This record gives sequence, C-alpha cells and structure tokens, in this order.
Amino acid sequence: MLRFLGVFLWLGLWVSPPGWSAEGIRIGVLPVVDTLPLWVAKERGLFEANGLDVELVSFDSALERDAALQAGKLEGYFGDLLNTVLLIRSGQPIRIVTTAYHTDAGRRMFGLALAPGSDIDRPDRLVHRTIGISRATVIEFLLDQMLAAAGVPSNQIEKQDIKKIPIRMQLLLSGQIAAALLPEPLLSLAESKGARVLLDDRRLDLTETVIALKKNWIETDPGRLARFRTAYAKSVETIRQEPEAMIDILVRRCRLPSELSAAFRPPVFPASGLPTSRDIELVQKWLMKNRMLDTPLNERDLVFAQ
Repeated sequence: MLRFLGVFLWLGLWVSPPGWSAEGIRIGVLPVVDTLPLWVAKERGLFEANGLDVELVSFDSALERDAALQAGKLEGYFGDLLNTVLLIRSGQPIRIVTTAYHTDAGRRMFGLALAPGSDIDRPDRLVHRTIGISRATVIEFLLDQMLAAAGVPSNQIEKQDIKKIPIRMQLLLSGQIAAALLPEPLLSLAESKGARVLLDDRRLDLTETVIALKKNWIETDPGRLARFRTAYAKSVETIRQEPEAMIDILVRRCRLPSELSAAFRPPVFPASGLPTSRDIELVQKWLMKNRMLDTPLNERDLVFAQ
C-alpha cells in the first residue's frame, strides 16, 4: 500500500517529458535490454508499416513510469510481470498483450553476483550473508526463485534493500555487501570488474517482463492489437537475423555500457505470445505469500488473449 501511496503523491509533481505527443499510442519504457524489440520496431519503421503511430517514452525509474500511466499520460506500458499484476490489482485498466522476455536456458538476464575475492563457492554458503536487492519487486522475487532452485531457504540469508542498481553494484564491488542481484548488462559489467556470478535465471523457465496496453485502446479498434503484435513479431525476428546491428540501439536506448559493446550480443527474445498460466500463478502466489496481494486475480483480468 505504501508503494502505491508514494506513486499517487508523486503524481502532482510529474511533468511530461519534452516532445510529448498528444496523438498516437504512447508506451512507457525503461532503459533496459528487454525493450530492444520495441525500439527496433520504432526505429526500423515496423510500427509505421502496420499503420501504428507509436511513441516510446523512456523513464529512468519504474516509479516515474507508473505515475505517468496512472496520470493517463500513457496508453501502454513495459514492465515486469509482478509489477503489472499489482498495477491491475490497483485498478489500472491495462491488459498484458505479449511477453517481452522469458528466461532462456542459453542466456542469462538476471544473476546473483558475488563481491570480488569472495570465499563463497556454492549456494549453501550464502546462508547468513548479506545480499543486495530491491525489496517487494521482481528483483526479490527472482532471488527467491534462484535460491529455491539451489535448495537454499530465502529466510536464511540477509536481504538488504538497495533500490538504486548503480549503488547496489558499487557496494558489491567495494565488498560492503557479500552479493547482489543485478540485471544485464550491469551483471556483465560487474563481472568485468572482478565480481563472480554464482546463480542466474537460466534455469527458472518463467516470464520476466511483459507489454501491457490500455483495455479501451485495444477494444476501440481490435485490429490495432493484431497489427501491433505483427510489428512486434517482425522486430523480434529482425533481432534474431541481425544481432550485430542491434548494438548501436542497445547503447543509445538501453544503456549498454560502451565498454561492453564489442562482446555483448542481444538476447533471444520470445515470439509474441502471452505468459503461461503457470507463470501468472507463480507470481501471484509469491505476492500473496509476501502480503502484497490478498487474493489472486483471474487470468482473464490480466491478459488480452484475442
């Protein structure tokens, strides 16, 4: 409840980004790797080719993005599955229209990094160690899933709430915390500075991020959603076919550190499709266990399947 109260209080201070367009569909995004298909569809003219006027509005934080959505400044939203469920539960009339990123057995997107010089050599040695996370977010959810897969009870480690990822990484690299959960490409950057990755999300088999659109935008003209999905699917295929050509967009739009650009390759994004019932159930069970959700939402109130 405090999280959403903070969002509502912040609304009065929110100012539209420069160049705000009053027409078309505006999708709020974060500067992360998972948004690459959206940027490719925008910059390669794939949305336009499908009769869509799409504006991608980048925010530095999920708080700012959520505030813009709640203020009616956006018709669409990129975010993690957990946060999307909470937004819909709070009354936001959005529906998930496609998965943005699903864990891949061949490529990590999140990982647990150990401080340089750490003596931790196996997961059970994390017990009673301090791990930097962002509480009540997808970061904590993913940590709990990784620990469970490794057979380590999450209540036997010390979680330290460090919301800002650059500060979390700095504390890790300086040895002030034993470990930290980080997303790519910062996970690779931490590795290049001496950190070591102990656990990652490759074995989890779950949806991490999604794209959701306002329900009334979808229902006003149902054909628009089909065209949106067509453009998005073409973008995913373009990334598969031209991975080297994506580095420039990753640096400009997704904040890929320039020192990683020579070796970094974009992940394999899933074809356009919805999260599975298992994914949705897993997230909702975790939210209820952590007292962030009273009762589970019906799947039809979360996704737009047509």
